[in-house]
Amino acid sequence: MIILSEYLKKIEPMVYNAGKNILSYIGHDKSVEYKGDINLVTIADKTTEKLIYDFLHETFPEDSIMAEEGNFFEGVSDYTWVVDPLDGTTSFAHNFPFFAVSIGLIDKDKQPVLGVVYNPFFNEYFSASLGKGAFLNNHPIKVSNVKNIAQSLIGTGFPYNRRDIMNIIMRRLQNVLFNVHDVRRTGSAALDIVYVAAGRLDGYYEQGLQPWDVAGGLCILREAGGQSSSYSGDQINIFCPETVVSNGFIHNDFLKIIVK
Repeated sequence: MIILSEYLKKIEPMVYNAGKNILSYIGHDKSVEYKGDINLVTIADKTTEKLIYDFLHETFPEDSIMAEEGNFFEGVSDYTWVVDPLDGTTSFAHNFPFFAVSIGLIDKDKQPVLGVVYNPFFNEYFSASLGKGAFLNNHPIKVSNVKNIAQSLIGTGFPYNRRDIMNIIMRRLQNVLFNVHDVRRTGSAALDIVYVAAGRLDGYYEQGLQPWDVAGGLCILREAGGQSSSYSGDQINIFCPETVVSNGFIHNDFLKIIVK
């Protein structure tokens, strides 16, 4: 049986190095390319993913690896590392300082058992392993105690196919904005989820997410006392394309205003 806390210690120096690699491109050519009309990739995504992939493959050779920019490895263990080397690429490309390295470890049931989300610009290192609590720079974090949806601060994001479903997105956003205190958008799903874990946001929702967008954050959220589900309220794993997270207190009311 693996000791998750030891895994967490092993990857920490590598995650900081990955963050340094990302920051080294600030103020320099980022070699921005388009994977779609809106979806970007930069040289920082690619070089950071290689750094992370090489470390994980060498350090945990039996584990599988699934990374956003195409580095995959099928291992023999029950565990898979899910990597987003640079979550919030659009923010990074525009020098908007909300982007992060996100790494999650999932078990055979596709549930996160370890997670790290690191914003190198602000040097904020969020981490958790199953049953050990959640931390920001080694200090324990917990979700907020806001119980009234009208007093809640909510995060959201917009999917890459937003032009095809603009009416649905705007109708949902209008309904949420009408019923909560206010809405924020960082452009990084990983950061939005851990901001709920740290009590900075009371809830967050988004559709069209990929496994690497949420794998790092969900373990941190759950260890901080938060709740996650699909829009319909069902239990999710990292492959669910729609995600709702909250401090738990507002979750049922939050779901009601999302699905209207």
